[in-house]
Amino acid sequence: MQSSTDKPSLHTTLPAFRKYRPLSNADSAKPRSTVRDIFGVDGWFFDLAGPATSKPRTFAVLLLPGTCTPSGWGWAVRGVDGDRRQYGPLALTRRDAVHGAAPHLHAKEPSALVRAEGRQQSTVLHVRCACTLPEAVVKAEFTDFISTAEWLDEDFTAPWRFCTSTPKRITWNDGTGTKRRGAVWRTYRHHNGWATVSIRDDFGCYPKAFLRDLAPDSI
Repeated sequence: MQSSTDKPSLHTTLPAFRKYRPLSNADSAKPRSTVRDIFGVDGWFFDLAGPATSKPRTFAVLLLPGTCTPSGWGWAVRGVDGDRRQYGPLALTRRDAVHGAAPHLHAKEPSALVRAEGRQQSTVLHVRCACTLPEAVVKAEFTDFISTAEWLDEDFTAPWRFCTSTPKRITWNDGTGTKRRGAVWRTYRHHNGWATVSIRDDFGCYPKAFLRDLAPDSI
């Protein structure tokens, strides 16, 4: 059975996928980057032409482990420049991910890294996702995780979580300064009340990271 994203896209041409990030002539001396170099997972780059007055924009379609699909793997489109937001929903195939993202790819990058949605029982953080939120439910917006955590931790008992469309891959530096990667496993409050992320890393361990310690490009 065809998915809703398959039906209108059977004869739609996909963009040209590239293993290495395209470089401008001015950057030709720089080393070329793969999707894994930037996001920590495998995937492909592709360019889309922008308006006549602007240069093409580069995106990446990522193969993500541990996502909510029957196979445990899924595809998602992320921006490479700007705040690296996710465009469109997770999908079972690369084709479906790109076509699902297509209506959103020419939208202006949001100025906020995180939008905080107020729910009756908890706070939901939208990080670079493509969710459309009415103004009435957006309680605050932030450009970094430090400010987000300070606001969230004013009520150190309030439950919180990431929205289901927020990218689930995370990169952070551990106590030894080593860069580690994994997937968001759950969110909770540390005994001191700080908003905390439990991570399932690529070695099957479950370290934690405080929201306030995350770099803007970590998720």
